[in-house]
Amino acid sequence: MSVQWRTRLAVLAASLLTATLFTASGAAGVRAASCDNWTGFLPPSPGDESGLSGVTAVSPCNVWAVGSSLNAIAEQHLSLAEHWNGAAWKVVPTPSPDTTSNFLEAVDSVSATDVWAVGFTGNNSLIVRWNGTIWKVVPSPDPGSDFNDLSGVNAVSASSAWAVGQFSVGAGPQPLLLRWNGKKWGRATIPSPAAGGVLEAVTATGASNAWAVGVANTSIGEKTMILHWNGKQWARVASPNPQGKTAEVALKGVAATSASNAWAVGDYASANGDKSLILHWNGRAWKQVPSPNPGLFRSVLGVAATSTKNAWAVGTYNTHAGQKTLILHWNGRAWKQVPSPNPGTVNELASVAAVSASNIWAVGDFGSGGPNQVLIAHCC
Repeated sequence: MSVQWRTRLAVLAASLLTATLFTASGAAGVRAASCDNWTGFLPPSPGDESGLSGVTAVSPCNVWAVGSSLNAIAEQHLSLAEHWNGAAWKVVPTPSPDTTSNFLEAVDSVSATDVWAVGFTGNNSLIVRWNGTIWKVVPSPDPGSDFNDLSGVNAVSASSAWAVGQFSVGAGPQPLLLRWNGKKWGRATIPSPAAGGVLEAVTATGASNAWAVGVANTSIGEKTMILHWNGKQWARVASPNPQGKTAEVALKGVAATSASNAWAVGDYASANGDKSLILHWNGRAWKQVPSPNPGLFRSVLGVAATSTKNAWAVGTYNTHAGQKTLILHWNGRAWKQVPSPNPGTVNELASVAAVSASNIWAVGDFGSGGPNQVLIAHCC
């Protein structure tokens, strides 16, 4: 269950399937206000293969998704951004500074004219900003001599944002946390684990309440890592690790609606394959909450919340027939699996964003033995 950033290339490892449940410009199927039924979209899939790993919703008619595409002839992965204008998804040009590898892994928005996306270009971090007209590269620190990678971003305001990831200087990965002060990106001081680790995602409800989650490398394997920002400094907060010393554990997504309501999601190793992991912050402590585990090798990759009674988590799980998308819903009492689109034999949802309690977007990729293609799911 490695969380090394280079394994993200595997997201583009399957194939195109022309599915009868989808149309090129929109969707087929029944939409339900309760989000019991999700509609699948086949938006543009540029290049020889492509996939999405992050999504943010500014409004019902303004949604951004980011990822990467492959130009096989040039052997170059290009950064990818797609925009929903209320009627259709369209590709919007994004910078790709490196001649080989350019990936956008997460995106978040302040407004229609202020959107951030992060990832990596070559061995360096990549941060781009949408100003309402074009995406532009914004300089970012690169403390690692071997590699630097940003996998999460959260925009609090035009003058405050966080980005998280990892870097390496001749050894294993170290957690990386950057802060935007309205003028430039700089490194933030964090209590790094002695043996290193990775920060995968970040969220904030305001200037004095933010969470960052990921994996801490320890002498007994990978364990959960949760950091909290109180407006002055970041501090490590105790977090559950299912099965104690016997399992490797990873947190991959986080969302919060208030100082007393936050969710962190991921997976942990077990005898019959990885199991879904969902943790909840009640204002006092993080506690594991029971979550569905269909099939085998389950992983929850993203989470979004609108209130204490409404949250969504997405990911993937395996069956004997292939790999399927996973969508889970929190109704205030329990997490339950809901049906989700699976146009290919290999399907994954990597990120989810909520416009409102009943208007949700999720993004990922699908395939069936050849190049992967973009997958977007919607419920409203």
